[in-house]
Amino acid sequence: MATMTELHSRPITTNIGSVIEGIDLSEPLCPRDRDFIGSELYNRGVVFFRGQDLNGEQMKAFVSNFAKLQAAKFTGAAKDDTGLVADFGATKQFTAIWHADGTFAEEPVLFTALRAVSVPDVGGDTCWSSMYAAYEALSEPMRAMLDGLTAIHSVEPVVRRLGAMGQAYGERAREMFGAEHAHPAVLVHPDTGRKALYVNSSWTTRIVELTAAESAKMLDLLFEHIKQPDFCMRWHWSANDMVIWDNRCVQHYAVPDYAGQRMMQRVDTEGQKPCGIDD
Repeated sequence: MATMTELHSRPITTNIGSVIEGIDLSEPLCPRDRDFIGSELYNRGVVFFRGQDLNGEQMKAFVSNFAKLQAAKFTGAAKDDTGLVADFGATKQFTAIWHADGTFAEEPVLFTALRAVSVPDVGGDTCWSSMYAAYEALSEPMRAMLDGLTAIHSVEPVVRRLGAMGQAYGERAREMFGAEHAHPAVLVHPDTGRKALYVNSSWTTRIVELTAAESAKMLDLLFEHIKQPDFCMRWHWSANDMVIWDNRCVQHYAVPDYAGQRMMQRVDTEGQKPCGIDD
């Protein structure tokens, strides 16, 4: 039976994140609750739920309320028979960079969901930054220039960063999604109409319309800009915390300040080609 609870949301910062209370995500969502969560997700960028002891099928059922699930698992090494739980500690140094997921693909992942299975007592936090706020904080001349630019997102920087694991990762990524694609430097979110900065230091390699020197300087400026504390939040995980975020309007950074395992259950959705100002 669909849930008919009275949901409450609590903002985490002025610009990003909310915690939603009063719901058991193991149960199907009623339309009212689905719309409430969706609105929080699109507007706040990242939404948290505490105390969610979900199996793989329950987590997939919840995420599928918002987009079609990604058919083929691409990230992480599955450690259980659901194919959803992995030790994120094994690759912690490679995700310690600000990024949105899979933007090198033509249709990057829309939503990513994580549930904490077993996490360190200290460390292992995740940070998120609002690309709405990052864009809106730029000067009007800078926004006007960026609105018409296009950026290349490539798998190659991640392949290099992965070292010995990079070759196999890169081969699979190129086979599934292609090596690189162009996206607008500023996207327009289809559900809110708001503009969001859409370049990141993990995947973005150059801005097409600028010279090589101009592109490098502009990207360096933007990569630093998105780190400002005014745009960001930080979450310390407890077991059965669950989060879902919108890769169109936030970036995230996994802090690698811990030893041992960090077991997380993950579900990704299929993607959508980002829409720019003129689309």
